[in-house]
Amino acid sequence: MTETAPREPASSDQAATEQAPREPASRDGAATIEIPAPQGSGAVEEAVAIWRALASLGVRDAVIAPGSRSAPFVYALQDERVAASMRAHVRIDERAAAFTALGISRADPAHPGVVVTTSGTATAHLHAAVLEAHHAGIPLLVLTADRPIELRDTGANQATRQAGLYGDAVRYAVDLPAPSSGRASAVELRTAVTTIARAMAAATGEDPGPVHINVCLRDPLVPRPEHMPRPKHTLRPEPAAGDEAADASPIVLTRRVPAAAPAPVAVPVSGRTVLVAGDGAGPVARELAERHGLPLLAEPSSGARGGAMVTGYPALLRAAMAAADHPLRPDRAIVLGHPTLSRPVVTGLLGADDVDVIVVDPTPRYADAARRARLVLPAIAPTATPETDAAQRAFLAAWREADAAAGPQTRGDPAWQARAALAVWDAQTDDDVLVLGSSSVVRDLEQHAGPARGTVLANRGLAGIDGLVSTAGGVALARAHRPGRVRALIGDLTALHDLTGLLIGPEEARPDLDVVVLDDDGGRIFSGLEHAGAPAAVLRRFFTTPHGADIAAAAAALGAHAETVAPADLPARLGSDPGAGIRVLVVHAQASAPADAQQIDSKPTPDAREDLLS
Repeated sequence: MTETAPREPASSDQAATEQAPREPASRDGAATIEIPAPQGSGAVEEAVAIWRALASLGVRDAVIAPGSRSAPFVYALQDERVAASMRAHVRIDERAAAFTALGISRADPAHPGVVVTTSGTATAHLHAAVLEAHHAGIPLLVLTADRPIELRDTGANQATRQAGLYGDAVRYAVDLPAPSSGRASAVELRTAVTTIARAMAAATGEDPGPVHINVCLRDPLVPRPEHMPRPKHTLRPEPAAGDEAADASPIVLTRRVPAAAPAPVAVPVSGRTVLVAGDGAGPVARELAERHGLPLLAEPSSGARGGAMVTGYPALLRAAMAAADHPLRPDRAIVLGHPTLSRPVVTGLLGADDVDVIVVDPTPRYADAARRARLVLPAIAPTATPETDAAQRAFLAAWREADAAAGPQTRGDPAWQARAALAVWDAQTDDDVLVLGSSSVVRDLEQHAGPARGTVLANRGLAGIDGLVSTAGGVALARAHRPGRVRALIGDLTALHDLTGLLIGPEEARPDLDVVVLDDDGGRIFSGLEHAGAPAAVLRRFFTTPHGADIAAAAAALGAHAETVAPADLPARLGSDPGAGIRVLVVHAQASAPADAQQIDSKPTPDAREDLLS
């Protein structure tokens, strides 16, 4: 019996083990945080305690935007214990900083990224990344520095109501009071450390997502001259006599033991069951489909593309759902992950009256856009009689036969953009990571790409085009010194929207990253939606939005190695030595093709147009 859940799947033996009662963590093994030595600033001392707690709980990378109110966190980074275990990355733009931290979390959710900003409008620039993390279920720690409460609602500079700024998009939000000005008390430091522990538990728990710690800080924001740190030296001057905090015991660092894996629920296979693997479904979806003979309808960023996968499923499913007696028409759909890409899946299949929809998700934020799910299970164990098992495997064979017979003609001749996307897809090795843009690129791959190699990621929580360059940069930073290359495959508007993701100072660690930009001078996806029927001038100006920008020149001006590449030359460039740092490959159609022809070539066929979800 296969026991399956979309998050952190376990084998049967592992699941059985995790179901058994576990001993509580030993008191002797509890970690503690030493009380920071006096700095002449309670704000700096509290920041030291916060960094030490985060490092002990597994945070390895912090992304910081410059500012004055957040300065205590900068000085605290010089603490010897913090500097030994935490990598700091500085970004000028707060939005880029937030998406860089999100990329760090996407690369390794067990070691989530943290973003730190000053007070005021800086905090608003984090909201897009917070929303993406919320809807995608990705841990993200947001630390916003704030004025002390006595300066709120007084007209003080850069003071606004930051507490609760992100509403219900965070798993946990707290307004941490400012510590005493000259010396943080033991109670204040303990409150900060235990608050961080609670936030980390919420961010990485059974319902992972972003958390917001609003940290009020009172002047002075810098250590006193006699305590000013030097890089990589500990902040450990001699405590003053009678110092209450120095005399206090170390602070116990709370660690929450993860919940046991959920017990699987037995569900019979009908003989005409398909498995839908949306974004983040994971390899467990592929294993489930292979074991039980389920046609696998897997999105590019599902982590399940291969095995029983049906490459041309959007077109085949559209035809199957158009006729009640079609031989490929399913009567049951098992859903893992977050499907968002095509109408034949999201509305045609999952919205059909005669299809039994079963969603597998251990969190309360399960995907059911059509509102027709009959069951939501934390984990699933499909069962079958010999008769239904034989019928199910015959159903899979019929899907595969139809897919092979239809071939590329069902999906249309790929435009140059799709051919370029496939070149990037095919260049992947098992060690590589591919970060996909949110518009036409990922849909090109859904229609045409075969099994995936390596890891494929995408910001499909809200599927925005913002922050993709920064996200990919964060992924690459988190994977530094690991084998393989990180690549981002995005459109031109996505690239322009996050140019500041390329802006990395000369003293910062630069990610090793390829950014492949498909530049067709505008938003191609709108030609595949209902808006294709708009007057040509309206479609062009308000939807396609041609920009006329030289993206390669802009990228080079921001410090990246950039070059323009023809689609036919892209495979060779991808196979060449990329060197260190960021390389931007801007792909254009051949210069001999007129611009109008390029735009027409990028439009999908009428049938393919019906497959797209906005």
